[in-house]
Amino acid sequence: MQISLLEGKRIDDSWPEQPKPSELDSPDALASQPVYRVTGPATNEAEKQASSQLITGTPSTTRWVRFVVFHWPNSTGMLAVLQYQFEDAVPPMSCPTLGLLVQLNNVNGKWVVGDRYLLETMHHFSLKTIRMLNLAGDQDELVIESDFGGAETWGTNFLAFHLGAKLERFFETTSQISYQTSDRFTQDFDVPETIERGGNEYCFTKTTMFENGIYFKPERISKVCYKPTADQDKESEDRNKLLAPFAK
Repeated sequence: MQISLLEGKRIDDSWPEQPKPSELDSPDALASQPVYRVTGPATNEAEKQASSQLITGTPSTTRWVRFVVFHWPNSTGMLAVLQYQFEDAVPPMSCPTLGLLVQLNNVNGKWVVGDRYLLETMHHFSLKTIRMLNLAGDQDELVIESDFGGAETWGTNFLAFHLGAKLERFFETTSQISYQTSDRFTQDFDVPETIERGGNEYCFTKTTMFENGIYFKPERISKVCYKPTADQDKESEDRNKLLAPFAK
């Protein structure tokens, strides 16, 4: 594919653009990153959906790609966190843009793609936070927040990954949600408290505005901690099937 830097271009998909106090918001963690144009036809089903043009029927072949790269712990590899969309595409809201985690292995001096993890695609537009944190005292873990939505629903998912032989998602919770006037809350990650607990529990400050249709004024603020679970990440396994390459 052809790759070029779009000089001076930035993409900021923060929502809302000017949040009010106590309002749910999702700043774009990649808003300051350079934008690259990557040109070529869709390579898998996820890209096919994100590149589609529901009005003209002619799919886009131009990606606008942003990313950050981290060192992969205890190896010579790297971790790339990408967010990209197709220029002039009008895709279904089941896959308007793509958030993707990619393991890059250094094999004889060449970068080879290893494991990949496709983030929730439903009404997904941006990544709120991207952090590498040492929470258990042994090695860095990837902690990320990714937005999603649906019928009268908007929110962000908080995910944590071990970086061992592959990307291992071991914790996930909803960090923000707004569903009609039935449920609305935010959960702000408490890094010091989580470190204090050796990473055995993930702790948050939870602010609840609505719960089961009950309006709280003033908002209800509480401290909550969750234990990581060993549940099977079946949803991501199904999503990752969308990354299977098309036959050449």
